[in-house]
Amino acid sequence: MKNSGSLIVCLNAGRATAASYAAFLDAKYNDGKLHSRDSPERAALAQLAQAKIEAGPFFALLLNQDPAKKDKLEANLRDSLGELEKIYRDHAADFRADGPYLLGADLSSAEISIVPFLFHFKHVLGHYRDFDVTKGFPLLTAAYEAAIARPAFKRSARDPEYYIHAYATYANP
Repeated sequence: MKNSGSLIVCLNAGRATAASYAAFLDAKYNDGKLHSRDSPERAALAQLAQAKIEAGPFFALLLNQDPAKKDKLEANLRDSLGELEKIYRDHAADFRADGPYLLGADLSSAEISIVPFLFHFKHVLGHYRDFDVTKGFPLLTAAYEAAIARPAFKRSARDPEYYIHAYATYANP
């Protein structure tokens, strides 16, 4: 799968699509509630959180074969996750008083984008690099745990072994 970088890629039945489809479906069938269509502040906050999750530090740690670089790569990943935690802590403080998600009690487009990614790498990096992506980030952990407990997530997520096997060639080339 090749991404030109212009759209966020998501998977639908194993086929690559764009996250913009999710926004379209949300607008058509859900009045834009998931993407906070009627609240620019909430929408901007969710977009900011989505923009902070960068794949580079996750893959750098996964691909690393040099033990001397492990500490630095882990620190880089912690810094990246720390920026996301800061958004949950500082920028979303008013919302988070009402629940575990970025926007409080309401699951947002941020969690829809971030949580599946974290789910994959929590298991993959935990298995191959003994690194827990949520450790030390209590607000991110709370949102993650609440999201993966949702029935829709449970129905759609694969067993962790699937991801561990799928990423094996990256972890051990």
